[in-house]
Amino acid sequence: MERHRTGGMTAIAVLNIILGGFVILNGLNHFLVSYILMYELWRLGVFSIPVARLAVSLLILVTGIVGLVAGIGITRLRPWARALSLVFGGLFIFSSVVPFAAAIVASYGASDAANFTASDVIRVIITSTIYVAIPVLYSLILFTVFYKPAWQATFAKGRATGC
Repeated sequence: MERHRTGGMTAIAVLNIILGGFVILNGLNHFLVSYILMYELWRLGVFSIPVARLAVSLLILVTGIVGLVAGIGITRLRPWARALSLVFGGLFIFSSVVPFAAAIVASYGASDAANFTASDVIRVIITSTIYVAIPVLYSLILFTVFYKPAWQATFAKGRATGC
């Protein structure tokens, strides 16, 4: 049987590639900041390596790479692309929500909630949208479309490729 890539599959592939690229850039940014922080701590004689920051940086970087590869696989209708996209969805949620929640917990008590200004509230809303709403919604879309029978059949192993 022949398979063909629908417009929805192309859209998901392009979104995986774009979001994967943005997540890679975010991971590189986190890694660079962690590296500079490690260098400063070493220079000051403080022997505390921010291992958690490095781990999160690498997690974000790996998430982006997985999304990019999954998007490329979807454009070529590879059977592994479906599973990799689902892994990307899970990693995307985890690598976005967990650091965001950790930052909230770390900053709890650092500022008094009564002193929040309107710009603080707007900043929290924008940051929440970027780091929570978009990854969660996109991951839910991935989980929904890849469990549709037509998508499962398209990415089933052993099927002939025809694009």
